[in-house]
Amino acid sequence: MIHTPRAYPRLFWCGLILACLTACIAHRVDELPPANYSLAGVWELNPALSSDTDKVLAAVQPKPKYRGDKGQHGSGPGDAPAPEVINDPTTDLPPVDTSNIGANTRIFGNGDRDERTLYRPPIDFQTNALLGGQWLKIQQSDNEMRIVNAARSRTYTPGEKSVVSVPSGVADQVSGWSGRTYVVFLDPQIGPSVKERYTLSADGRQLIVKIEVASEGRNKAMTVTRTYDRSTKDPASFQQTLQETLPPTD
Repeated sequence: MIHTPRAYPRLFWCGLILACLTACIAHRVDELPPANYSLAGVWELNPALSSDTDKVLAAVQPKPKYRGDKGQHGSGPGDAPAPEVINDPTTDLPPVDTSNIGANTRIFGNGDRDERTLYRPPIDFQTNALLGGQWLKIQQSDNEMRIVNAARSRTYTPGEKSVVSVPSGVADQVSGWSGRTYVVFLDPQIGPSVKERYTLSADGRQLIVKIEVASEGRNKAMTVTRTYDRSTKDPASFQQTLQETLPPTD
């Protein structure tokens, strides 16, 4: 049997090209919406038809469960939680005791798989994505999409790729139309990716917004769906109903 080493590089490059094409397809958007289709208007959150954001945020960083066996840390009110230790067996450095590191500290290292699944970063991406969501005001034209809520105002050029600031530094941003849905993709250099989708209900009376934040380290992936009713109110009359939730502590 004759071995052909040249086949291995070919397989590698084919796999790399396929991965790149898959990523490009996932982020491919159109510049123009469907004919006579618009998300423009003032929209008021319908809490009864929307996700409970407090519960979703709490589930992103669940509190660890401690066994109450003899000689181990229990779960009673007087028991102290066991310190979290990151031990990298590939180096000569001593284990890193993370028990003294704050919950809002993002740990950066060599990015090994074990490290990425052990550390617990802050949930700043998640809270930022959910702030100010009790109302929306959307202005739409062929070359611009402006989305304003109680916390911030953002302007997008459909089909354009840009670099924007995020809590961990910078991120690539792509937005545009995918059928009847306006999508915003955020791919940070450090931190979880974020995807937002805006689409009308079948009767056009409601706006459905879906926010997805990918998993990161021990933080689970997050999905929040919000339903908004079309409103004639002045956005300034809406009351602030969404409170920023701090990450749970061990």
